Amino acid sequence: MTTTTPRAVPEQDDAVEHDRTVRFRRYAAALALPVAFLFQLVCNSLYAWASTTSGLTDSGSAADALALYGAFPGTLIAAVVLATVGSMLALLGLPAALRVFRPSRPKLALWAVGLMMTGYLCYFGISFTGFDTVALAVGKVDAAAALDGSPASAWSIPFFVLFVIGNLLGTLLLGLTAFLAARSQETGVPWWAGALIACWTVGHVINIVVTNEWFAVAGGALEIVGLLYVAAAALRLSNRQWVERG
Repeated sequence: MTTTTPRAVPEQDDAVEHDRTVRFRRYAAALALPVAFLFQLVCNSLYAWASTTSGLTDSGSAADALALYGAFPGTLIAAVVLATVGSMLALLGLPAALRVFRPSRPKLALWAVGLMMTGYLCYFGISFTGFDTVALAVGKVDAAAALDGSPASAWSIPFFVLFVIGNLLGTLLLGLTAFLAARSQETGVPWWAGALIACWTVGHVINIVVTNEWFAVAGGALEIVGLLYVAAAALRLSNRQWVERG
């Protein structure tokens, strides 16, 4: 008579089964991914409304930026808060996308997520300066000349460059990652979700060319739809898959 020896459960598998934080971390990251960019979408919508209403922008001279923030201090404080919180949530949620795409497109996914996380880390710091801009705009001081002539401005340029690269190129690469990974049918993310994610970059570039912030808002809305599919794929992963891909 033959006997069957039960298969030994590896220590790692046993540890995963008993780690009660794995499921929480997976759900937290997956849900944070689209919510982070929903916060950015509302921020961009508030800024687009203020900019188109006033005809002013904060990307030109310091005088224009101060005039814009002085005209809509409450609206732009809300936008700054949304941008900073959204940036923090992006740092939590983007690793979920990396776990989804790692088996099929490991290098491209790493570049995309790495650039986006770097960009939004820089954006957190960039956005936070908005509080000071509001204070200067509503104060009784002539701050435009001081800001334009500040020697500190040059030190901020690399962080603005990193933000632009992570925000535009990183997002485009994440869309490309989703598009290419769909061919392997391992992720469960449709190819057109990748195209929707890339719409943020397309919409933002159109905004720069034609100077209309609402194109960026539209691109951000489409990006969120694509990210919802990525988040859903992350939620479908088992706890063991989540740990193995970490």
